[in-house]
Amino acid sequence: MQLQLLTLNDKPIFDAHAHRTCTRLSHYAFAPLYVWREHFQFYWTLLADYLCIFAKQGDDYFMPILPMPYETNNRTYLNTINKALQFMLASNQNRHIARIENVPQDMISCFEKNGFCATLKETEYLYETEVLAGLRGDRYKQQRHAYNSFVAKYPSAKLRPYTAADQDDCLSLYDQWRERRSEKSDDPIYNAMLDDSRSAHRIGISHADALGLVGRVVRIDGEIRGYTFGYPLGAGTFCVLFEITDLGTKGLAQFIYREFCKELMDTYRWINAMDDSGLANLKRVKRSYHPYRLLPSYNIV
Repeated sequence: MQLQLLTLNDKPIFDAHAHRTCTRLSHYAFAPLYVWREHFQFYWTLLADYLCIFAKQGDDYFMPILPMPYETNNRTYLNTINKALQFMLASNQNRHIARIENVPQDMISCFEKNGFCATLKETEYLYETEVLAGLRGDRYKQQRHAYNSFVAKYPSAKLRPYTAADQDDCLSLYDQWRERRSEKSDDPIYNAMLDDSRSAHRIGISHADALGLVGRVVRIDGEIRGYTFGYPLGAGTFCVLFEITDLGTKGLAQFIYREFCKELMDTYRWINAMDDSGLANLKRVKRSYHPYRLLPSYNIV
Protein backbone atom coordinates (compact mmCIF):
# COMPACT_ATOMS: atom_id res chain seq x y z
CA MET A 1 0.00 0.00 0.00
CA GLN A 2 1.45 3.36 -1.05
CA LEU A 3 0.93 6.07 1.56
CA GLN A 4 1.44 9.80 1.12
CA LEU A 5 2.31 12.17 3.94
CA LEU A 6 -0.69 14.35 4.82
CA THR A 7 0.09 18.03 4.30
CA LEU A 8 -1.90 21.24 4.13
CA ASN A 9 -1.92 20.83 0.34
CA ASP A 10 -4.06 17.69 0.79
CA LYS A 11 -6.89 19.51 2.56
CA PRO A 12 -9.00 19.84 -0.63
CA ILE A 13 -9.04 16.09 -1.28
CA PHE A 14 -9.75 15.45 2.41
CA ASP A 15 -12.62 17.96 2.39
CA ALA A 16 -14.11 16.49 -0.78
CA HIS A 17 -14.45 13.08 0.89
CA ALA A 18 -15.46 14.51 4.28
CA HIS A 19 -18.32 16.46 2.69
CA ARG A 20 -19.77 13.13 1.51
CA THR A 21 -19.66 11.80 5.07
CA CYS A 22 -22.74 12.56 7.17
CA THR A 23 -21.65 12.73 10.78
CA ARG A 24 -21.53 15.21 13.64
CA LEU A 25 -18.44 13.59 15.20
CA SER A 26 -15.69 16.16 15.51
CA HIS A 27 -12.78 14.18 14.05
CA TYR A 28 -14.18 13.95 10.52
CA ALA A 29 -12.52 17.21 9.54
CA PHE A 30 -9.00 18.16 8.55
CA ALA A 31 -8.13 20.61 11.33
CA PRO A 32 -8.61 18.38 14.42
CA LEU A 33 -6.21 15.83 12.91
CA TYR A 34 -3.59 18.17 11.48
CA VAL A 35 -3.07 20.11 14.72
CA TRP A 36 -1.61 16.93 16.28
CA ARG A 37 1.02 16.46 13.58
CA GLU A 38 3.91 16.96 16.03
CA HIS A 39 2.71 13.90 17.95
CA PHE A 40 1.67 11.70 15.02
CA GLN A 41 2.68 11.40 11.41
CA PHE A 42 -0.45 11.38 9.26
CA TYR A 43 -0.64 9.62 5.91
CA TRP A 44 -3.36 9.10 3.34
CA THR A 45 -4.21 6.84 0.43
CA LEU A 46 -7.20 5.99 -1.73
CA LEU A 47 -8.61 2.47 -1.64
CA ALA A 48 -11.54 1.87 -4.02
CA ASP A 49 -12.09 5.64 -4.02
CA TYR A 50 -12.36 5.77 -0.22
CA LEU A 51 -9.97 8.15 1.51
CA CYS A 52 -8.02 6.29 4.20
CA ILE A 53 -6.15 8.29 6.86
CA PHE A 54 -3.42 6.59 8.89
CA ALA A 55 -1.68 7.96 11.98
CA LYS A 56 1.77 6.68 12.86
CA GLN A 57 3.40 6.93 16.25
CA GLY A 58 6.80 5.32 16.44
CA ASP A 59 6.64 2.20 14.28
CA ASP A 60 2.91 1.58 14.52
CA TYR A 61 -0.15 2.67 12.55
CA PHE A 62 -3.76 3.19 13.50
CA MET A 63 -6.62 4.95 11.72
CA PRO A 64 -8.02 7.99 13.56
CA ILE A 65 -11.23 7.91 11.49
CA LEU A 66 -13.09 5.54 9.19
CA PRO A 67 -12.35 5.59 5.46
CA MET A 68 -14.45 8.33 3.90
CA PRO A 69 -17.18 8.51 2.86
CA TYR A 70 -18.30 5.72 5.16
CA GLU A 71 -21.14 3.42 4.14
CA THR A 72 -23.15 0.68 5.80
CA ASN A 73 -23.83 -2.77 4.33
CA ASN A 74 -21.56 -2.12 1.37
CA ARG A 75 -19.29 -5.03 0.49
CA THR A 76 -16.71 -2.85 -1.26
CA TYR A 77 -16.52 -0.61 1.80
CA LEU A 78 -16.09 -3.56 4.16
CA ASN A 79 -13.35 -4.93 1.92
CA THR A 80 -11.62 -1.55 2.18
CA ILE A 81 -11.82 -1.71 5.97
CA ASN A 82 -10.33 -5.21 5.96
CA LYS A 83 -7.49 -4.18 3.63
CA ALA A 84 -6.64 -1.24 5.85
CA LEU A 85 -6.62 -3.39 8.99
CA GLN A 86 -4.51 -6.07 7.32
CA PHE A 87 -2.01 -3.42 6.25
CA MET A 88 -1.71 -2.16 9.83
CA LEU A 89 -1.38 -5.66 11.29
CA ALA A 90 1.33 -6.53 8.78
CA SER A 91 3.22 -3.25 9.30
CA ASN A 92 3.04 -2.76 13.06
CA GLN A 93 5.60 -4.06 15.50
CA ASN A 94 2.85 -3.85 18.13
CA ARG A 95 -0.16 -5.45 16.48
CA HIS A 96 -2.53 -4.37 19.26
CA ILE A 97 -2.10 -0.74 18.12
CA ALA A 98 -3.93 -1.51 14.86
CA ARG A 99 -7.46 -0.12 15.15
CA ILE A 100 -9.92 2.31 13.62
CA GLU A 101 -11.02 5.11 15.93
CA ASN A 102 -14.04 7.41 16.09
CA VAL A 103 -16.60 5.06 14.61
CA PRO A 104 -20.11 6.49 15.07
CA GLN A 105 -22.68 4.52 17.03
CA ASP A 106 -24.96 3.97 14.06
CA MET A 107 -22.20 1.97 12.33
CA ILE A 108 -21.47 -0.43 15.17
CA SER A 109 -24.16 -3.04 14.49
CA CYS A 110 -23.00 -3.33 10.88
CA PHE A 111 -19.40 -3.92 11.92
CA GLU A 112 -20.28 -6.37 14.70
CA LYS A 113 -22.37 -8.41 12.29
CA ASN A 114 -19.29 -8.66 10.10
CA GLY A 115 -16.97 -9.91 12.84
CA PHE A 116 -15.50 -6.68 14.21
CA CYS A 117 -15.19 -5.89 17.92
CA ALA A 118 -16.11 -2.41 19.17
CA THR A 119 -15.16 -0.60 22.37
CA LEU A 120 -16.32 2.82 23.53
CA LYS A 121 -13.65 5.48 22.99
CA GLU A 122 -15.23 8.74 24.10
CA THR A 123 -18.45 10.73 24.15
CA GLU A 124 -18.91 14.13 22.55
CA TYR A 125 -21.39 16.83 23.55
CA LEU A 126 -23.91 18.22 21.06
CA TYR A 127 -25.92 21.38 21.84
CA GLU A 128 -28.52 23.51 20.12
CA THR A 129 -26.79 26.75 19.18
CA GLU A 130 -29.88 28.88 19.82
CA VAL A 131 -30.19 27.49 23.35
CA LEU A 132 -26.56 28.32 24.18
CA ALA A 133 -26.99 31.80 22.73
CA GLY A 134 -30.10 32.45 24.82
CA LEU A 135 -29.21 30.83 28.17
CA ARG A 136 -32.87 31.04 29.13
CA GLY A 137 -34.54 29.44 32.13
CA ASP A 138 -33.53 28.28 35.58
CA ARG A 139 -31.19 25.58 34.36
CA TYR A 140 -28.87 28.25 32.90
CA LYS A 141 -29.11 30.77 35.74
CA GLN A 142 -25.50 30.21 36.87
CA GLN A 143 -24.08 30.74 33.40
CA ARG A 144 -26.36 33.74 32.86
CA HIS A 145 -25.28 35.30 36.17
CA ALA A 146 -21.59 34.82 35.32
CA TYR A 147 -22.15 36.34 31.86
CA ASN A 148 -24.06 39.35 33.23
CA SER A 149 -21.46 39.96 35.93
CA PHE A 150 -18.70 40.00 33.33
CA VAL A 151 -20.61 42.40 31.07
CA ALA A 152 -21.30 44.72 34.01
CA LYS A 153 -17.61 44.83 34.94
CA TYR A 154 -16.26 45.02 31.38
CA PRO A 155 -18.97 46.79 29.34
CA SER A 156 -16.60 47.53 26.45
CA ALA A 157 -15.49 43.90 25.99
CA LYS A 158 -16.28 42.52 22.54
CA LEU A 159 -15.74 39.26 20.71
CA ARG A 160 -13.53 40.17 17.75
CA PRO A 161 -12.21 38.20 14.78
CA TYR A 162 -8.76 36.68 15.24
CA THR A 163 -5.98 38.12 13.06
CA ALA A 164 -2.43 36.89 12.54
CA ALA A 165 -1.22 39.79 14.70
CA ASP A 166 -2.94 38.11 17.68
CA GLN A 167 -0.92 34.88 17.42
CA ASP A 168 1.81 35.61 19.97
CA ASP A 169 -0.65 37.02 22.50
CA CYS A 170 -2.87 33.96 22.18
CA LEU A 171 0.04 31.59 22.76
CA SER A 172 1.20 33.68 25.70
CA LEU A 173 -2.27 33.39 27.19
CA TYR A 174 -2.16 29.61 26.70
CA ASP A 175 1.15 29.44 28.60
CA GLN A 176 -0.30 31.47 31.48
CA TRP A 177 -3.42 29.29 31.51
CA ARG A 178 -1.35 26.11 31.41
CA GLU A 179 0.80 27.31 34.35
CA ARG A 180 -2.27 28.10 36.45
CA ARG A 181 -3.82 24.74 35.66
CA SER A 182 -0.60 22.90 36.45
CA GLU A 183 -0.28 24.64 39.82
CA LYS A 184 -3.61 23.11 40.84
CA SER A 185 -2.75 19.55 39.83
CA ASP A 186 0.13 17.15 40.47
CA ASP A 187 -1.33 14.53 38.14
CA PRO A 188 1.48 13.73 35.65
CA ILE A 189 -0.98 12.53 32.99
CA TYR A 190 -3.00 15.75 33.17
CA ASN A 191 0.15 17.88 33.03
CA ALA A 192 1.39 15.91 30.02
CA MET A 193 -1.96 16.61 28.32
CA LEU A 194 -1.44 20.32 28.96
CA ASP A 195 2.03 20.17 27.40
CA ASP A 196 0.82 18.19 24.38
CA SER A 197 -2.07 20.58 23.80
CA ARG A 198 0.31 23.53 23.59
CA SER A 199 1.67 22.38 20.23
CA ALA A 200 -1.86 21.66 18.96
CA HIS A 201 -2.93 25.20 19.84
CA ARG A 202 0.21 26.65 18.26
CA ILE A 203 -0.29 24.76 14.99
CA GLY A 204 -3.99 25.55 14.86
CA ILE A 205 -3.56 29.24 15.63
CA SER A 206 -0.59 29.78 13.31
CA HIS A 207 -2.34 28.01 10.40
CA ALA A 208 -5.87 29.14 11.19
CA ASP A 209 -6.72 30.43 7.71
CA ALA A 210 -5.23 27.46 5.86
CA LEU A 211 -7.05 25.05 8.19
CA GLY A 212 -10.38 26.81 7.76
CA LEU A 213 -10.60 27.71 11.43
CA VAL A 214 -12.86 30.52 12.62
CA GLY A 215 -11.14 32.37 15.47
CA ARG A 216 -12.34 34.98 17.92
CA VAL A 217 -10.54 36.87 20.71
CA VAL A 218 -11.52 39.07 23.64
CA ARG A 219 -9.24 41.91 24.71
CA ILE A 220 -9.48 43.70 28.06
CA ASP A 221 -7.30 46.76 28.62
CA GLY A 222 -5.49 45.93 25.39
CA GLU A 223 -4.57 42.38 26.41
CA ILE A 224 -6.02 39.19 24.97
CA ARG A 225 -7.79 37.48 27.86
CA GLY A 226 -9.62 34.81 25.88
CA TYR A 227 -9.73 33.08 22.52
CA THR A 228 -11.79 30.43 20.79
CA PHE A 229 -11.40 28.59 17.48
CA GLY A 230 -13.67 26.19 15.66
CA TYR A 231 -14.68 24.88 12.27
CA PRO A 232 -17.76 23.91 10.25
CA LEU A 233 -18.56 20.22 10.50
CA GLY A 234 -20.93 19.27 7.71
CA ALA A 235 -24.25 20.95 7.13
CA GLY A 236 -25.64 22.74 10.16
CA THR A 237 -22.97 21.83 12.72
CA PHE A 238 -20.06 23.85 14.09
CA CYS A 239 -17.34 22.31 16.25
CA VAL A 240 -15.49 24.25 18.95
CA LEU A 241 -11.87 23.09 18.80
CA PHE A 242 -10.14 25.45 21.26
CA GLU A 243 -11.29 27.77 24.03
CA ILE A 244 -8.90 29.36 26.48
CA THR A 245 -9.72 32.16 28.91
CA ASP A 246 -7.83 33.96 31.66
CA LEU A 247 -8.72 32.01 34.80
CA GLY A 248 -8.67 35.18 36.89
CA THR A 249 -11.33 36.94 34.83
CA LYS A 250 -14.66 35.75 36.21
CA GLY A 251 -17.45 35.22 33.71
CA LEU A 252 -15.18 35.45 30.66
CA ALA A 253 -15.60 31.78 29.75
CA GLN A 254 -19.39 32.16 29.78
CA PHE A 255 -19.15 35.43 27.82
CA ILE A 256 -16.94 34.10 25.03
CA TYR A 257 -18.99 30.91 24.62
CA ARG A 258 -22.35 32.70 24.53
CA GLU A 259 -21.19 35.48 22.20
CA PHE A 260 -19.68 32.98 19.78
CA CYS A 261 -22.95 31.02 19.75
CA LYS A 262 -24.92 34.22 19.12
CA GLU A 263 -22.75 34.81 16.08
CA LEU A 264 -23.11 31.24 14.83
CA MET A 265 -26.79 30.60 15.47
CA ASP A 266 -28.09 31.92 12.15
CA THR A 267 -25.85 29.52 10.21
CA TYR A 268 -25.42 26.47 12.43
CA ARG A 269 -28.17 24.71 14.34
CA TRP A 270 -25.76 22.52 16.31
CA ILE A 271 -22.61 23.04 18.36
CA ASN A 272 -20.28 20.11 18.94
CA ALA A 273 -18.11 20.84 22.00
CA MET A 274 -16.05 17.65 21.53
CA ASP A 275 -15.39 15.27 24.43
CA ASP A 276 -14.35 15.86 28.04
CA SER A 277 -10.94 14.11 27.82
CA GLY A 278 -11.92 12.00 30.81
CA LEU A 279 -11.54 15.01 33.12
CA ALA A 280 -14.17 15.24 35.86
CA ASN A 281 -14.24 19.04 35.97
CA LEU A 282 -14.57 19.39 32.21
CA LYS A 283 -17.32 16.77 32.21
CA ARG A 284 -19.17 18.72 34.91
CA VAL A 285 -18.92 21.97 32.95
CA LYS A 286 -20.08 20.43 29.67
CA ARG A 287 -23.01 18.68 31.34
CA SER A 288 -23.98 21.93 33.08
CA TYR A 289 -24.78 23.34 29.62
CA HIS A 290 -27.34 20.55 29.17
CA PRO A 291 -26.38 18.87 25.89
CA TYR A 292 -29.16 18.06 23.48
CA ARG A 293 -27.50 14.73 22.74
CA LEU A 294 -24.42 12.75 23.66
CA LEU A 295 -22.48 11.36 20.71
CA PRO A 296 -20.53 8.21 21.60
CA SER A 297 -17.71 7.08 19.34
CA TYR A 298 -16.01 3.71 19.24
CA ASN A 299 -12.82 1.96 18.28
CA ILE A 300 -13.09 -1.17 16.15
CA VAL A 301 -10.67 -4.02 15.49
